[in-house]
Amino acid sequence: MDWTEFAITVGFMFLMCWSPGPNTMLCAAHGNRHGWFRTMPLEAGMAVGFFTVAVLIGAAVEFVVNNQATLDAVKYLGAAFMLYLAYHIAKAPPIGESDGDERVEDKPLGPVTGFLLQFVNPKSWVYFVLLMTEYANRVGEGFEIVILLAGTTTIVGIISVLFWSGAGAMLRRVFADPTSAARVNLALGSLVAIVALDIAFHEQIVGLLG
Repeated sequence: MDWTEFAITVGFMFLMCWSPGPNTMLCAAHGNRHGWFRTMPLEAGMAVGFFTVAVLIGAAVEFVVNNQATLDAVKYLGAAFMLYLAYHIAKAPPIGESDGDERVEDKPLGPVTGFLLQFVNPKSWVYFVLLMTEYANRVGEGFEIVILLAGTTTIVGIISVLFWSGAGAMLRRVFADPTSAARVNLALGSLVAIVALDIAFHEQIVGLLG
């Protein structure tokens, strides 16, 4: 196992799990409306969903790593999608101008919603495929690496949504201000773009830095 690459992979997890997306934005809005503690059942479902989807994808992509053409397609399509995501994060409007509130029912959402959201969240699917192919290969080999990465990303993910729900009111005020929103979103979008470029051109970047 390569601990240096594992540390880099954990950094990738933090960037992807903490950047704006369906999970984080829903938890921010839900926490602002229903409070931190009443958002925990939703987040518990998300945690189970994180681990389940990560393990399923990790098991399913075993054949992918033996097919270089498929692996390259996943790598470049995933990087392209992340660049697309980075652009939209950088250009995202303040929360008050979006329709995010409409997704939050008057009744607090429960764990089933959090669990099922992971199976229909395109950001999660692209993230886990990249994690279990491009990054898992760098860390090591074997199904134990899949379990390690699935468990680690679940921990990182649940800490992220706990933070976003707890800071929902504060974050809403920040994102509602056009100037602050532009700066924060541009910074997050730029970081995601850097990760996308690293995925597509990792060897070249390592060569330049080395």
